[in-house]
Amino acid sequence: MPLEVRHHDTRQLLHQNGYVANDFHSAELVEQTRDVDLPTGRGHLAHWYFEGIRMAYARWHYRQPFAAEWHTDLDVVHLHFNLRGRTTIENHRAGFTAQLASYQHNLWYANGFEGLIRSEELEEETFILQFTKPAFLALAQQANEPLRRFCEAVLAGQQRLLSEQSLSLGLALHTAIREVLGCRFVGPLKKLFLYSKALEILVLQAEAFEQAQGPRRHVRSDYDRERLLFARDYLIQHLALPPSLPELARVAGLNEFKLKAGFKELFGQTVFGYLSDYRLADAKAQLLERRKTASELAFELGYSSVQHFSTAFKKKFGVSPTQLR
Repeated sequence: MPLEVRHHDTRQLLHQNGYVANDFHSAELVEQTRDVDLPTGRGHLAHWYFEGIRMAYARWHYRQPFAAEWHTDLDVVHLHFNLRGRTTIENHRAGFTAQLASYQHNLWYANGFEGLIRSEELEEETFILQFTKPAFLALAQQANEPLRRFCEAVLAGQQRLLSEQSLSLGLALHTAIREVLGCRFVGPLKKLFLYSKALEILVLQAEAFEQAQGPRRHVRSDYDRERLLFARDYLIQHLALPPSLPELARVAGLNEFKLKAGFKELFGQTVFGYLSDYRLADAKAQLLERRKTASELAFELGYSSVQHFSTAFKKKFGVSPTQLR
């Protein structure tokens, strides 16, 4: 069955695509990019397929929150990264529900999808990575303990989520996704690059789930997690003029100790270590896309001088901003 998407309330057909039968097993890289204007909203879609692997990116502006009915027989392992928005995914055929807020991710195996995807906010941005069952098993059986157990479930045909609780998206995963979206290679070299990124994203997600199984000393409740996610988002929104730790703790509704300890526990970095790495990763993406010069980025990202920016950039990536361009 091709992918079929209908509006849950009106039953109107919103989208139909036969990629599930045609492109997933292509030896050559297959790319599709298009803008769509539907009754529910406007979107930009991009897909890449090759040898049992599919990557997809979608950015939507909806006219109102809504639920869509999805139907497909696609038998895949699905890595889902919610970059913006709040989404609930109900796979009635597989018997599980995944809830993802902004900057959250999860992984599941399902032999087809029949259920609802609820888009609860007007702005939505997602990235997904899918593996056919043979492609995933060939790569993941020698991975860490959580992924090995998941492989056993996939081998047994058990449809399941890797984790009932979706995880926060760390900076390394976010950077790898942005590098996929900003890739400038073409042809066979692009296919090789995307393959390497598919492996990197799978490894980083497996590592994230392994770390999440450790004891939580500071992030003990949904409220703690929500406030720390707010602090991270607030920090990103104020890259050029970041708040001090006391200011960030105040706007997030946390004491300073809870902010520092909880942030390190949830995101694996200190607050300002995360800020520094995020600013540099953002600068690298913009330089690769040739959107800004080093001077413009140094000013916009709050560095005291172009030289200070160039020194930090070279220390992080091994090349200067001008060499990268």
